Amino acid sequence: MQVPYQDLSAVNEVVVEDFISDLKTMFGDSQFSPAATIQKFEETYAKFIGNKFCMAVGSGPDTILLALRALGIGPGDEVIVPAFGSVTAAEAVARVGATPVFVDVRPETYTIDPDKTLATITSRTKAVIPSHIFGHCAEIDRIVTVARTYTVSVIEDARDAAGARSGHRRIGTYGEFGCFSFAATAPMGGIGESGAITTNVDTSAQMIRKLRSHGANQDGLHEYIGYDSSMDAVQALFLLQKLQDLDENNAECIESAGLYSRMFAGTPVKTPLHIDEGNFVYSKYVVSVPDRDKLVEHLREKGIGCEIPVSKPVHLQPCFAYLGSREGAYPIAEELAKTVVALPVTPGLKKRQIEEVVESILGFYGVKL
Repeated sequence: MQVPYQDLSAVNEVVVEDFISDLKTMFGDSQFSPAATIQKFEETYAKFIGNKFCMAVGSGPDTILLALRALGIGPGDEVIVPAFGSVTAAEAVARVGATPVFVDVRPETYTIDPDKTLATITSRTKAVIPSHIFGHCAEIDRIVTVARTYTVSVIEDARDAAGARSGHRRIGTYGEFGCFSFAATAPMGGIGESGAITTNVDTSAQMIRKLRSHGANQDGLHEYIGYDSSMDAVQALFLLQKLQDLDENNAECIESAGLYSRMFAGTPVKTPLHIDEGNFVYSKYVVSVPDRDKLVEHLREKGIGCEIPVSKPVHLQPCFAYLGSREGAYPIAEELAKTVVALPVTPGLKKRQIEEVVESILGFYGVKL
């Protein structure tokens, strides 16, 4: 049985008809109002997340860049980022002229280690960017406590975790900013690229709105060097439809992740920490395995989709060689980059498909269910 890695057709089919109807209405005579559509999305998403303000922008990576700019971070400043995951956070820090400072991660969640974060803070540290990677919530309560003790800002990289919770609050409500991606493969995937930044601080929201529009204020005067990073109205319409099903779709992924974890128990496959009830949303179900590359080849030969989500830790990427990090500096991140593989986990995935994936993996290791 072939099992695709990520089948988005089933998720998007549900909303297409209503989306097209909304699109026709928006383009109707005298009803085309991009600003009103985007404002509606921003208000709806802010309420969903639980923050006062939402600013829709052109992409997920732009969210972190704009948040750093809004905090006034630049040359001479340091920003703590995870050593494992996407280069996006560290790249944004470098783009504003600040220095990315790497911290190792927890092996069971792949998220930044709060204890090592505390040990890394210096007088130059201006912010920490915990990533809720693969939909796994970072230990955000502890990180915020540490950051506040040292007057350090927190920018939540929630690009993989729209809808996730930590305790009774949504991810994105703990830091000064919550940064979300609506790329096609994100939990609330749109049409192409877009993103959103949430905050409870009025002045921060105003600054983001200026920066995303070439630094211009309401009078059209360019107060800052900014960016062209606005969400378009078609994206906003589509995302308003997707938002209605987000919690339900996340719940399906949580259920699939739980089944995987139960079936892999006691095998060579090391599963991530599983937390039910909507806390971790599993935008990717990522396991750590021996002989990873040969397993990936085996699965692809059998028609089972999979992905190596991280093949090299951030500190060892060539673009950050100037920082002088060497192999062995962040051992957990380095080990994970050699062993992790992402398995199919999209909404609509069937139990028999999960069983096929598990049987194929365990068969590779000579283990029977």
